[in-house]
Amino acid sequence: MLEDLKKQISAGFSTGLRFNSKRLFVLMVVVTFTTIVDSEIGVVADFIPTQLSSSTGVALFIGIVIIFAIGQYFILAYIKQIDENTRARVLHLRLTHRLVSLAQYVLAGILAVVIFQILQLQQYNLAILYVSYTLSYGLWIVALGLLAKALFEWYRFSSKNIMVLILALSMSAYVINGITGMATHFDMLNQQKPVITSIDIAYFPEFSIATLGNQINIVYQIASSVAYVLTWIGTVRLLYPYIRKLGRFKFWTIMGAVMVYYLISFPLFVLGYFTPSENTDAMTNILIFSLGGIFTGVVFGAAFLSVARTLKKESVLRNHMIIAAYGFLLFYIAGSAYAAQAAYPPFGLVSVSLTGLSCYLIYTGLYSSAVTVSQDMALRTSIRRSVTEQSKLLDSIGTAQMDQELQSRVLTVTKKLSDKMEEETGVEASMTEEDIKEHIELVRKEIHR
Repeated sequence: MLEDLKKQISAGFSTGLRFNSKRLFVLMVVVTFTTIVDSEIGVVADFIPTQLSSSTGVALFIGIVIIFAIGQYFILAYIKQIDENTRARVLHLRLTHRLVSLAQYVLAGILAVVIFQILQLQQYNLAILYVSYTLSYGLWIVALGLLAKALFEWYRFSSKNIMVLILALSMSAYVINGITGMATHFDMLNQQKPVITSIDIAYFPEFSIATLGNQINIVYQIASSVAYVLTWIGTVRLLYPYIRKLGRFKFWTIMGAVMVYYLISFPLFVLGYFTPSENTDAMTNILIFSLGGIFTGVVFGAAFLSVARTLKKESVLRNHMIIAAYGFLLFYIAGSAYAAQAAYPPFGLVSVSLTGLSCYLIYTGLYSSAVTVSQDMALRTSIRRSVTEQSKLLDSIGTAQMDQELQSRVLTVTKKLSDKMEEETGVEASMTEEDIKEHIELVRKEIHR
């Protein structure tokens, strides 16, 4: 009796500490704002070296690192909580979660080493940036590669849904984007000094089509643009049901402006629009157009959040859609950040360290959402077929008894199918027993009519 009471008190206490969607929203606002500050400072670090190396600049960098460490801990804890609630085992999700958690804690440790070197030696080793990029972009490539593979298989064998195909193609483009992005940043790092001191200025190499690094950079930008356009198409399809609320003109103005804003940045860079020697307003131009990634993340994230809000609160599908939404939000902010310019302190490194985590959010949220929707569709189809068959079989029985027997038999068949799907995919269907009963009643009425 005493042991049972202890367990109940412990369970109640842990439940009180658990995250819900509102707490997660507040956390993501803080992490997103911090990431924006870090990435924006990073892209203009060569214009403000004195301010960055001052005690205020160092203190700001330390504060950003602390928020990153705390934020990623709670984000990972929330995902683990969702996985426990849904008992999801998709693509060895538990093992994947442990590996991602380990990589993120290593990245937090690397940032702690950077802070120690800066405070004690007024310098840091460039090798730290190589390791951070390898871990972060490695997670990017693996997570979205697994997601692309899973989505292609799901499209081929299950749904033939055009939305799934678009997402699968966009994830493939993101993988190429990640591989070429890593190569581009490594090329930048190769042009930096092995030890960065407080008197060093961040260095962005000028664009030249003749160099191998910039040729890789072009492939990187093309892959990024292709992935962006495909995701944009998918986002338009997701938001299209809300076009009446927003208004057609406003809807297409927002979506069109975001696309142009994002895609125009690289051509302007090639033309020297962001080069100080060519343009006295280069810093302002960089800040203005670097916001393209932020706006894109907000729009893509809002698309998935808008869909999530139409679902039942704290339901399986809603939680997964929210995770995917925050993943896209963080991905486009963190993924457009730079740390390879080797600023002092290395502003942009925290954002780079979040890219892998953001891709993991997209991976676990989007795939689990896709499988859940697929299973719900399959269950509804099964219910319709089962109700039709059972109605014919029970036609001779009295109406009241027939309805009771019909519901009982269809529920049994549906439950077996649901359990089989969960065993095969590791994702629990979002349809509850009440949802199934409602759908049985709906189909039964259609048959009677």
